[in-house]
Amino acid sequence: GKMSTPLLVGTYGEKLGHVDGKGKGVYAVRFDRETLSLVPFTPMPGLTTPQLGGASGLVNPTWLTSCGDGKVLYICDERGDGPGNLAAVSVDAATGALALLNSIPADDRAGGAACCHASVTPGGAHVVASNYCAGSVVAVARRADGSLDAPSAQYVHLPPASHPVSFPGPNAARQEASHAHMAYCSAGTHGTTILVPDLGCDVVWSIPYDAESAKPLGEPVATASPPELRGGGPRHLVRHPTEPLVYVGYELTSVLAAYPIDKRTGAIAGDEPLCALNVLDGDAGGFMGGSGEDADLSSVEAYQTTVRKYARLLQGSAAAATAAWHGGEHRGGVPLCSDK
Repeated sequence: GKMSTPLLVGTYGEKLGHVDGKGKGVYAVRFDRETLSLVPFTPMPGLTTPQLGGASGLVNPTWLTSCGDGKVLYICDERGDGPGNLAAVSVDAATGALALLNSIPADDRAGGAACCHASVTPGGAHVVASNYCAGSVVAVARRADGSLDAPSAQYVHLPPASHPVSFPGPNAARQEASHAHMAYCSAGTHGTTILVPDLGCDVVWSIPYDAESAKPLGEPVATASPPELRGGGPRHLVRHPTEPLVYVGYELTSVLAAYPIDKRTGAIAGDEPLCALNVLDGDAGGFMGGSGEDADLSSVEAYQTTVRKYARLLQGSAAAATAAWHGGEHRGGVPLCSDK
């Protein structure tokens, strides 16, 4: 009804190194905005009815994204024992019923890929996805019905030959190989760039995207990798809604850093952050095995000094920051987040 919103919930269905999954597939429910509760779609017997799961289905449908009207979903089947799949699924908005259109291998190699994130490119020509364990990105064209055009799939392995990376990184336990965790479409005025935070390589790859090319993904360029934040392990990012800024989360050191975006291409403009903050408010510890000392810094105090170097750029008024930014000068006073 008008007072409810469809919700599609992905799950882990098996025990992996970081999770003991108990899910059985994808669950379709509605969120009732009047009662603030989850309710079933009418034809369904209850809230616990899974779809698309089972040994022959999607074992770990952990990431779901849609395009436009929401009639088609793209789902990452995050597998640790093989390449897994990137699947196209139709959605019946009236009943919540899901139907598999088709799928492609998430990676073009046999090992565990752990496909973990997917996006639909601006204009809807392609779906791009990242593979955490395989350290790769795939782009595949969308057909008119929303299904995936398997022969068009392009796989890009990281790091590229043009930018070799020595492993392990400063955090030897977590940075033993490339770990691409996201494929984010960053649109500019004259093009789009796929931004890929790579925890293992300690960079955010800026990959040029060309919707008209048979090989839509260009050569990855290493960005957002300042020496002072080495060992941080970039994991997630998001663009500012109005300003040419991107915020990058470094999982292993719990740092959030802001970088300028090239307005024309959507790529990250270089390595130097405009500012950085420790989101744990002075605690140099990290998440899942990360710490300030892993960041190739001699002590927690040295780590905090590094963060304070960038945090100084936060000082100043929002008005001065806005004037400096629109004047084309990325100077002191640029805020980490602007809600002007």
